[in-house]
Amino acid sequence: MRSRIIMSLVAAVALCAGAAHAAQFERVDLPGAPGGAIKLSGVIMLGDDASFHALAEKMPNAVVITTGPGGSVFAAINIGSEIRNRGWTTLVPPDTYCASACSMIWLAGTRRLLADSGRIGFHAMSIHRDGMVVETHAPDIDLRRWLNALGYTEDTTATIVNTPSSLVRWLDRLELQANGIAVEPYPATQ
Repeated sequence: MRSRIIMSLVAAVALCAGAAHAAQFERVDLPGAPGGAIKLSGVIMLGDDASFHALAEKMPNAVVITTGPGGSVFAAINIGSEIRNRGWTTLVPPDTYCASACSMIWLAGTRRLLADSGRIGFHAMSIHRDGMVVETHAPDIDLRRWLNALGYTEDTTATIVNTPSSLVRWLDRLELQANGIAVEPYPATQ
């Protein structure tokens, strides 16, 4: 039954996302990152994890720059898992934001960097059904397990998934740290 619910969610996200543009992945130079960086921007779609993997395979080391409004949490978890397995750093640069599924990718970095004017936003998972956004908690247990495997506590995962899907909870560096999420400034303070 549970796998049927998750597959229904995957299908619903895929159908609703079909009209949107997939995320863009671009290799860029970043001062202080000798291996270069991968810039992720746009809405994360099912299948974007394969595009990310193809680019990541060509880089021995990278910082992943995460910006965007979110999208498929399933693709984001796959991208995040690859980032964590490679031991890569994630970054939200100045004057940008990373919300929803994008923030799951950012959380996967072994080091998480956030510019003073960068923003990280969290909310509960949702699906599109009959032209409406509907909050869903069916796959929360899987998301919480993944976050726990990354080293986040139950209290931290509650902070991440308990904001209604119709809102975004924006956290600055101090609020992230107060909620058990280690984060470093970008650029690094001297």
